[in-house]
Amino acid sequence: MTQTTIDLFAGAGGLTTGFHLAGFEPLCAIDINEKALRTYGHNYPNAKTIHRDIREVDPFELRIKLGIQPGQLTALIGGPPCQGFSRNIPADYRYLSDPRNQLYQTFLEFVRAFLPLYVVMENVPEILNAYGGAIRDQIIEQLERNNYKVTVASLNAAHYGVPQTRARAFFLASRVQSLQIPEPTHSGEIRSDYRTATSSQQLAFFSSTHSPIVTVRDAIGDLPPLNAGQVYDAENYSLPPLSPYQAMMRSGSTKLVNHVARALSPIQMSRACILSEGQDARDLPPELAPRKHYSGAYGRLYWDKPARTITRWVFHPGSGRFFHPTQNRTITIREAARLHAYPDWFHFLGSYTEMASQIGESVPPLLGKAIAASILQAHSEVTR
Repeated sequence: MTQTTIDLFAGAGGLTTGFHLAGFEPLCAIDINEKALRTYGHNYPNAKTIHRDIREVDPFELRIKLGIQPGQLTALIGGPPCQGFSRNIPADYRYLSDPRNQLYQTFLEFVRAFLPLYVVMENVPEILNAYGGAIRDQIIEQLERNNYKVTVASLNAAHYGVPQTRARAFFLASRVQSLQIPEPTHSGEIRSDYRTATSSQQLAFFSSTHSPIVTVRDAIGDLPPLNAGQVYDAENYSLPPLSPYQAMMRSGSTKLVNHVARALSPIQMSRACILSEGQDARDLPPELAPRKHYSGAYGRLYWDKPARTITRWVFHPGSGRFFHPTQNRTITIREAARLHAYPDWFHFLGSYTEMASQIGESVPPLLGKAIAASILQAHSEVTR
């Protein structure tokens, strides 16, 4: 029997892709971002896409239109926009009245309408402690009121084969039995800042039974070199895959797309030309150093470590460690997608900044796949 998903706040489809890789069939996706939904529809043409403010969608009417009975949907998945909780927003502005902080209630209305067997709600880790844990407790209470057993976890994508140290919070709910947190598949050192982290800040996790953490080299070392502002239009891969991760990313793909590098301003290029692998704004001479900057700003990626969190600002070197390890440019859209664990067959549509947002605002597919696999395992145990 085919297992099905509906993705709320779907964006380009990172979580959908993870579930698809695990064997789920996407039925429907809702998002207010038309450009992101175009990308979603391009990659999942058989799924219904709804471009609307989700607060204007009646979940009961949608269920009837889709011909789904309560309890028939396998999994309702999605991540309500999280900017209101994010650590990137100053604390004084993280008001409970921020409408972005209320969209989880809309998500829960869809849960009540569809009563899916499983629910996966994703968000930033800060949601777990926001307002003294009030949001977390409300979500758990409302899910339990609808007879769900709830598991809450904060997971790091690097532990599931993603070459990026992205941490995300998940509410995993089941109407049949408690879901287990997916077992990590990769282990190793994933410090947030390799140059300055203290021992208490290290996110180290080692196991002889796990694969090593996937690195930037593992992820993008096979992609053709480019100059800033250049578009790779040959489409064919110039090298064979050089790592198991690259071979996995290429599976199902016959050509290389979205390998496009954004142009740099003169000052950005001057900074790039003086920095070596792993260096950042702190290593610039005074005449090139920015007056104010984020940690890791103008940083070059390390070849043999995972990337830090890929954000929607991946095209701007002043917003993080987004310079290529050795080439004088920021990473391309395809390189960002590789670091986010999107397979090469997944094509992004839109302008450079729109595609960057679609990647940075999504769940890494391999992290979603790990969660989907844990659901399938639980489902097989109750249906055998």
